[in-house]
Amino acid sequence: MTSYRKVKIIVFTVVAVLLTSIAGHAISGVGTVIGDNTTVRSEGSLNGSVVQTIPIGAHVIINDLKNDFYQIDVKSNDVNGWIHKDLILPDKNTQKEKVQKGTVTATILNIRSGPSTENGLQGQLKQGQQIQIIGEKEVWLQINDERGVKGWVHSDYINIIPNLPTAYVVSETANVYTQMDKNGGLLEVLKTNETMYIKNYQNGWYLVKTDSGIEGWVIRKEVKLIVNGNGPVSRGASRGALNDIVGITEKYLGSPYRYAATGPNRFDCSGFVYYILHEYYGEQLRQQSINLPRSSRYMANVGTTISRDQLQVGDLVFFNNGSTSRINHVGIYIGGNNFIHASSGSNMSVIVSSLNSNYDRRYSTAKRVIQ
Repeated sequence: MTSYRKVKIIVFTVVAVLLTSIAGHAISGVGTVIGDNTTVRSEGSLNGSVVQTIPIGAHVIINDLKNDFYQIDVKSNDVNGWIHKDLILPDKNTQKEKVQKGTVTATILNIRSGPSTENGLQGQLKQGQQIQIIGEKEVWLQINDERGVKGWVHSDYINIIPNLPTAYVVSETANVYTQMDKNGGLLEVLKTNETMYIKNYQNGWYLVKTDSGIEGWVIRKEVKLIVNGNGPVSRGASRGALNDIVGITEKYLGSPYRYAATGPNRFDCSGFVYYILHEYYGEQLRQQSINLPRSSRYMANVGTTISRDQLQVGDLVFFNNGSTSRINHVGIYIGGNNFIHASSGSNMSVIVSSLNSNYDRRYSTAKRVIQ
């Protein structure tokens, strides 16, 4: 072997090692779980099976980041898998993805395929929705929307926010204190659906930064995390409560399918939707005078009809059997082009499915029941 060839091999080897080291360092570190009974999945997707749930405050080792999911190991045991990035607060020394976050300020904001109004429309965003900003060109921002689709939006209608997990107030008010003590100094009073950014978690309290720049402690039970980019539409809007529907419905993953069952341990498809909305969102249904029927066929007559590209977390999606237009199945949209439902197929249980799977040809309509 010539000396030139030896040198060339050594150089390539060194470069490969350096690249591997850099790539690993960019996504590795430690973090704290900040969501209640957070689901660990077998893969970086809502379609991944549930490995285990872990409590708030658990410390994890972060190994990778893919499709908005961290690959983690739990320090206290041998559990490993994937957790949505909005449910983990990385340590300040952990290298994080170089992205910004923003919220939509326009009532409706078009997503374009390129940085110009001459480019095609590929979706829309609603006021209050969060997005990841991954690039920019002049007055245009390149984003990842909740479906994981890249597109472009005009910067005039995006409010840049800290790249931290976000929460909103679910109680009538939430006090921001100087310390983890209700008798501590009061810094600010936040109202229902006002947002804040999570900087730490300790003993039932979040350390937050508010929109006004105040940093202090709030009681965890008075706020809810915003997961997968879906925040309250506006202050005081009842639909803001639906932001926790992903975590609520996922508790029932694996529950057996049983015809005519409405829970709490067994469900058919409409029984699952009926149970979730009445058990957890009964007050919103009463406030809006909504009488939700028991069958999927009649559920489809309730609420506002929306197009597929307008789907938001909590909307109901309806399907036919593929050969007729008659509706015979229903599920709850949970973002990322996925829905959760009680399936009578081979799984015979509550599962998460993609709208792009065999359900694509059976898709019939969608309804927004809670406005």
